[in-house]
Amino acid sequence: MKASEALRFGITLRPACGELGDRFCHVEGRGLCSDPWGAICEAVQPAVAKFNWNQRDRFKFASTMDAFVAVQMHYFADYFRMPARCPGSIQRWTEMGGRLLTQDRKVILKTYDEHARHHSYAITTECDKVEQLAGLIDHLFYKHRMSREDIATCLEAYEKARDHGIAQQIAVNRNFNHYSANWR
Repeated sequence: MKASEALRFGITLRPACGELGDRFCHVEGRGLCSDPWGAICEAVQPAVAKFNWNQRDRFKFASTMDAFVAVQMHYFADYFRMPARCPGSIQRWTEMGGRLLTQDRKVILKTYDEHARHHSYAITTECDKVEQLAGLIDHLFYKHRMSREDIATCLEAYEKARDHGIAQQIAVNRNFNHYSANWR
């Protein structure tokens, strides 16, 4: 099963957990909630939701995380090797001076290209650190607040591009939206 299919199915199982940073967490009034990787792993291995996700006992929680990582690596190890960059890592703009001239009742913009300054910056400090698709899934959810549905669309586009031999990064860039309203 591809990760996009697993995520689309996993979304129907549990609500999103929000900004807590856990794969699964108990939210008062909503019950057990999951992030995208939690939803993906629960779709292929439903027993993951029955693990001990309580962090009070650190040793049991550590063994739970080890089991969760084993499930991730068993089903989706390729996603940890697929190259992907965050589209927010390189945002560019040009700072340029200019003035408006009027010639024969026409307004003309005259720019000073020789004094133009080119700037680039990353949206977050974490954007430059993303190097593979599995890390991009978490990054898009936690740092750029993309919804799990939008991440599934992005994953699906990446997988289709990979199957057809097209540049996968272009598919990611097309589906990128920074700070969407995703807490439903």
